[in-house]
Amino acid sequence: MSFVVPGPRRLVVTGAGSGIGRATAALAAARGWTVAGLDLAEVEGLVPCDITDEDSVREAFRQVDSLWDGQAPHALVHCAGVYRFKPATLTTAADWDAVVNLNARGSLLVAAAAAERMTASGGGSVVLLSSIAAARGDAGEPSAAYSASKGAVEALTRQLAVEWGPYEIRCNAVAPGVIDTPMTTVSHHPEAFEQVLRRIPAGRLGTAEEVARVCLFLASEESAYVSGTVIAVDGGQGAS
Repeated sequence: MSFVVPGPRRLVVTGAGSGIGRATAALAAARGWTVAGLDLAEVEGLVPCDITDEDSVREAFRQVDSLWDGQAPHALVHCAGVYRFKPATLTTAADWDAVVNLNARGSLLVAAAAAERMTASGGGSVVLLSSIAAARGDAGEPSAAYSASKGAVEALTRQLAVEWGPYEIRCNAVAPGVIDTPMTTVSHHPEAFEQVLRRIPAGRLGTAEEVARVCLFLASEESAYVSGTVIAVDGGQGAS
């Protein structure tokens, strides 16, 4: 399935093969954006990209350049990432590196590639994906590596907003709570699932499209004076 469709504004979405990335790409295309989707998995219509590898990121963006005849993206929504949980005392250096490299290092590499093009074209919007885990611990599904990686994404968001503001590039992050996607594991455990629902004022899991709507708000000119912030999409869980 191809997400490359004609439209007035150009958007790059990573992790476009599933979950929030797929929902963002599909919603953007439905709203008239020209969308180039990137994904590690080999999916028809998507540009292959390993976000932890500099050469792979460069090549992916070169392919996007070719798709768009050298025109820069107006926005990036970086959804690619990984969720793994393991108690801190059982987390190995390899576990840590795998999660932090994907979520934090990958965010920098992809954002920098997009910003390089936006700088030359007069600006744009970068949207990164954080998580409620950056602000809240979780005894049920402990993950020091995941929480730390998403905390790094939020710190990176603020830094990039300051560095790139003079070039008219905005950078913001979206922090989903428990979202009904293939990455969600708590739904497989009924007792744990009920406990999670009790902590969410909305009383339900969020949907990938609900996160996508906020991502596209930040990607669009509707949020032209919003930069360096993190928007939670968590059904009120962060306030409870």
